Amino acid sequence: MAAVESANNQAGGGATAPGHDPGETRWRLGCRLVTGSGDAYVVAADLVRHRTTAADGSPGWGHGLVWSFIDVRRRSHAAESWVDRGAVDAFRAAAAGAMDARVRAALLEALAAGLPVAPDRLLPDPVRVGPGPFDIGFGAAGTLYEEQDGGRYGLTLRGERAHCDLVFSPVPGPASAGTTGDATYAPRYAVAGRVGAPGTEGTIDVSGEGWIETGSGEDRCKTGRDEERCKTGRGDGRYPAGPGGGPLSDELPAGTRDIGRQRLTVLLDDGWRVTAESVDHVDVPSRAVLAHQDLLTAYAPDGRALPADDARCRSAAPWTSLATLNTYPTTWTVTSEQLRLRLDVTAHFPGQEVRTMLAGHGFLCAAARVAGTRAGRAVTGWALVSAVPAQRIGDLEEYLGRLHKVTRREVRRLYPDRPSSATTRSLLGGTGASLDGFTDTAVHQTLVRPVRHLTDPGGRGWRTYVCCAAIELVGVRADPYTPLLAAVEVIHSANLAIDDVQDGSLHRRGVSAVHRVFGVPATVNAATAAYFALDRVIDDLVPADDGLKLAVCRTYLRTLRAAHGGQALDLAGHTEEMDAAVATGDPRPLLRRLRAAHRFKTGVPARGFAELGALVARADGAQRAAIGAYFEAVGTAYQISDDVLDLLGATAPQPSGSSRKHTGEDLRSGTVTMPLAHCVALLPADRVRLLWKAVRDGGADADTVHGVATAIARSGAVQACQREARALVDDAWRTLAPLLPASLTKILVRALGTYAALREPEPPAAPAPRPK
Repeated sequence: MAAVESANNQAGGGATAPGHDPGETRWRLGCRLVTGSGDAYVVAADLVRHRTTAADGSPGWGHGLVWSFIDVRRRSHAAESWVDRGAVDAFRAAAAGAMDARVRAALLEALAAGLPVAPDRLLPDPVRVGPGPFDIGFGAAGTLYEEQDGGRYGLTLRGERAHCDLVFSPVPGPASAGTTGDATYAPRYAVAGRVGAPGTEGTIDVSGEGWIETGSGEDRCKTGRDEERCKTGRGDGRYPAGPGGGPLSDELPAGTRDIGRQRLTVLLDDGWRVTAESVDHVDVPSRAVLAHQDLLTAYAPDGRALPADDARCRSAAPWTSLATLNTYPTTWTVTSEQLRLRLDVTAHFPGQEVRTMLAGHGFLCAAARVAGTRAGRAVTGWALVSAVPAQRIGDLEEYLGRLHKVTRREVRRLYPDRPSSATTRSLLGGTGASLDGFTDTAVHQTLVRPVRHLTDPGGRGWRTYVCCAAIELVGVRADPYTPLLAAVEVIHSANLAIDDVQDGSLHRRGVSAVHRVFGVPATVNAATAAYFALDRVIDDLVPADDGLKLAVCRTYLRTLRAAHGGQALDLAGHTEEMDAAVATGDPRPLLRRLRAAHRFKTGVPARGFAELGALVARADGAQRAAIGAYFEAVGTAYQISDDVLDLLGATAPQPSGSSRKHTGEDLRSGTVTMPLAHCVALLPADRVRLLWKAVRDGGADADTVHGVATAIARSGAVQACQREARALVDDAWRTLAPLLPASLTKILVRALGTYAALREPEPPAAPAPRPK
């Protein structure tokens, strides 16, 4: 396994990887076990000891244990991860590296008490390290040891859902374990012992086969020949340096590179073992793969190691975890013409993710079946696949955007690409209307295409993430609830389409506004029909709980009413209130009305989406109320920062000539915003009157908008808005935080609040004076 990828990936961190430090030792074990009744289990364990620096600067050691128990027949995956305080120190050190500043701040806040983030747990006792190379104890959590007669190794693992006591014995053969470079590679082992499996009582006798690896350093180069390829970059010609660094890492600016690795350990039924690895160097800002390398070594039953210079490891059938937003493949093809080898590897089921900061956010640890050919003969076998994707969070918006593919897939199920009688029935409420081809086509043209026009480009994605995060915050996996994401995206897109009609907007999400393509009548009809999308998925979300269905429906209807109220306040405008504020010098009544409009238009819908998630996750009443209140604050803060961005877009045109999303549209149209309202109390009264007169009736030219925006920005109104938005979020967080366990989702939800309140770290500098 390649689970412990160290501090260089911690929630996007940039510290040096332990694999580059000779002070690291790593043990990897994997086995497939069979019971007398034919049930098959796969156990994988990764143990690591790494030199660290404590918070006070003193040297120390960090330790981690992560293991998985996979029930193949029942398609279940149980994982445990344990760390000591030294590992927590390493996580904190990693947070000093390059990552989104909002995520870094939230991570440091979560680690401030010196405790790990769930599901990682703190080891209650110090780790015991013995004199032998296979002797390390994690207390009651697990132990690896060498038996007294030598050559046989014991592994004990204890977890809440599973446990095992296993002995690994070398399979008799002409060769024993071989050593190449820093790593020792053992032959196949016979494994026997007892396990306690989820859903069973007592322990079960098991036997099977497995492997053990141990070494210091990254142990990526498996033979002298492979080691030379790593140093020189030879092989497939696409990878200019070794997976651990070398010239490639020197060529890239610090903090811009992330590394993704996939590792397949295959045991074939003809006695051969194959280890394949795929390594990607990824540019963090663009997510583009800068370099790639495949490595493959086949081990014969007699112990010979045969590296392949033409290795290819290709993956497909991706699955995205809603817990981490990591995307993993579920099928792999491993080939080498040199070794006359082709293996097709297929995970027994998706979802085999281990969430742990020992691998960034998480990693795939998948049991898989294998079929293919070796040397012209058909072979079968089993595999253990570990995949640690490039997952550094360089920018929070990019991270939230990783949810787009899942959301689009679910939207296509509700609003498919092509007409069909099933879609027509669903959209028409199953009323038994005529389902001839004309009806199907007409329904698709008028109800589906207008909605897809906005959902296909996708937006920033934070609203769907709100729904997903609310489920994960209370310790429930969001993956079974993906239809809810589709409903949220469709409902939000419908709201945007109506908003654009009412505002006369020309563009949305980089495309023409829906009403400009399909016309106002079709847009209004399709968008209002889309408000009922939740009804189309509710039976999938809570199929057997009428009480919960009622709560979900009532929550959504309240949200819909509030959002329409917010839109009504927005349409009514605030011109008269601004007139009064300018006349009296008192902006407080105006600010109260603006806050109400922002709250109902954006804050309350965000609360509703969060409460829908909390409801289906069956959060308790206190949690549900606090989650809703926090995301209402996030939504309101987001709308305030939207006003700020529009203003700043008018003050700082991009030197390249490219436009930002916001370019002073509010001032140009005479719309009253939070910065404009705040400046009433911050500028002299005569100055405020002149500014308001210049934009009050709309239609101001670009120079006028620029001058007014600059004056508002320099008044301190931007900082007043930012303080208000941040205070909203922070106050709600103080109520929510004690009700939730520490988790990656909690960290990211905290970062999302900071993002909503302050989407740019500081206002852009004022432009140089224009030539007269």
